[in-house]
Amino acid sequence: MVRLFNDIMTYYDIIQIKEDGKLELTPQSAHDIGLTKGTYFLIEISPEVDEARLEKIALPGTKLCELEFVVKNQPGVLSKISGEFARHNVNIMFNESEDVNSEEAVLVAVVDVAKMDYTHEELEKNLSKMEEVLKVKLKKCY
Repeated sequence: MVRLFNDIMTYYDIIQIKEDGKLELTPQSAHDIGLTKGTYFLIEISPEVDEARLEKIALPGTKLCELEFVVKNQPGVLSKISGEFARHNVNIMFNESEDVNSEEAVLVAVVDVAKMDYTHEELEKNLSKMEEVLKVKLKKCY
């Protein structure tokens, strides 16, 4: 492990994969990134450049769901979707969007539904009724 300037900068830790698909971090690295039981991380994988990035997105006690949208490519769409989330106690933990063309965009959202006041089916149904939402799919809940 290489630490620069007494813990005030990013440091680098070299790990070796001991079994396919399993990472083992040093105890110090695990502690420093908050790797504890029940914590949620998002891994961003870029196969074309053999890279991955790990980001902590939620603490233990949350209940995450992943939603995928095709939406109209126009200002205010995320605001309307987040308003629907807010009305029903759904908290956005992560979102990302990308233009498909001048008319459509794809939006991915990871949301905490632990305090949501309606069902997953009602969530998906209400979102799909929005004029700006062309398609919505509740992909997975954790």
